Amino acid sequence: MDKSKLNFVIDVLMFLCLMAMAGLGFLVRYRLPSGRDAWAQYGSNLQFSWLGWDRHDWGDIHLYLAFILLSLLVVHLILHWQQILGLFQRLVPDPRQRYRIALVFLLLALLLIYFPFLITPDSKARGRGGGPRSQLGGAMTWPANPVSHLLVKGQGFGV
Repeated sequence: MDKSKLNFVIDVLMFLCLMAMAGLGFLVRYRLPSGRDAWAQYGSNLQFSWLGWDRHDWGDIHLYLAFILLSLLVVHLILHWQQILGLFQRLVPDPRQRYRIALVFLLLALLLIYFPFLITPDSKARGRGGGPRSQLGGAMTWPANPVSHLLVKGQGFGV
């Protein structure tokens, strides 16, 4: 396959990956709400799914598509490398300034992709009853033996 046809195929695949990522992002955000959003909208902690997959499963697909898109982008840059260098030399004629700009760009790109591995997320134990009801002021009571009210003599659990 010649370079122009390969470039076209890669561009089409990149576009389809981008559109699939956007569609999945909209699906997860607007049609498969988080527990907190479901609680606010419907008054209970409903679990939404589509085709048997919940928001976390679709989020995994979204991530895999992002990896594919990044891989295609690297191939795209390799195919256009001489064009990128030529354009960069015309836009920034001074070699020293070009070197500085390229170095800052490279460091910024590395920082952005490595950033999630540099942070430490905050964590705290929520404990029992730390869900949305307790934040809304609703009281939750728990029976001393949570299973005892389910057991009726002669029904269920072989009792």
